[in-house]
Amino acid sequence: MSDQTTQENQNRKAEDETRAAVEGGENIHETVRGITLEALSAAHLDMQKMQDVVHSVLRGASLGVQEMDASRAAQTLREAMAGVDEALAKSAEASRLAIEEAAGHIKEFGSQDLKRGLDDLSVLENMFLDTVRNIARDSDDTVKDVLGDLAQHACITGTSVGAAAKAAAETLIGRLEKIAREDVSSGVDTARQVGTTISLVAAGFLDGIAETLKKTGSNKKEQ
Repeated sequence: MSDQTTQENQNRKAEDETRAAVEGGENIHETVRGITLEALSAAHLDMQKMQDVVHSVLRGASLGVQEMDASRAAQTLREAMAGVDEALAKSAEASRLAIEEAAGHIKEFGSQDLKRGLDDLSVLENMFLDTVRNIARDSDDTVKDVLGDLAQHACITGTSVGAAAKAAAETLIGRLEKIAREDVSSGVDTARQVGTTISLVAAGFLDGIAETLKKTGSNKKEQ
């Protein structure tokens, strides 16, 4: 089975699971966050693959509310969108950890790979909101209006992923600038092609974060 086919199957699974969670109507925020985290980890935090995951999850949510009245649909979509937002914020945290890890092994990664990781952080929030708008555009009137309003509100008030990405970038910029200067002064080749990438390392961190959240959720339920 090709990597593309595997990814498509994973995205379809995320869509189906989200739709079922939304139709079930319980713990939507937490459940959608978990579905999104699992799918993002499998996507290795490559930006295009991440966008595909977010699209699949939000599409599943939009399909799941089709039989609901407008008020319930709005609340459900709000919770689902918050779950995706929180999952993406965790992906920003994982990317920061991965870049910090890679910065300590610059010979294996190269500063260009670190810069790509930082660039991806800067567009996470826009990717999220653009995907919300795309789902809204392709949906029926109720979902279109609700998601359009949620996207507009998020633009004004900000998102969890936006805040997390900004904090991560502020932490990393100074360190990466120092590395870049050292590369230039030492004549290091900064365009290396390596087998391990920031996105793969970040996916490992995200998987760990997801497992921690899962255990925390299980402990709360037992109590």
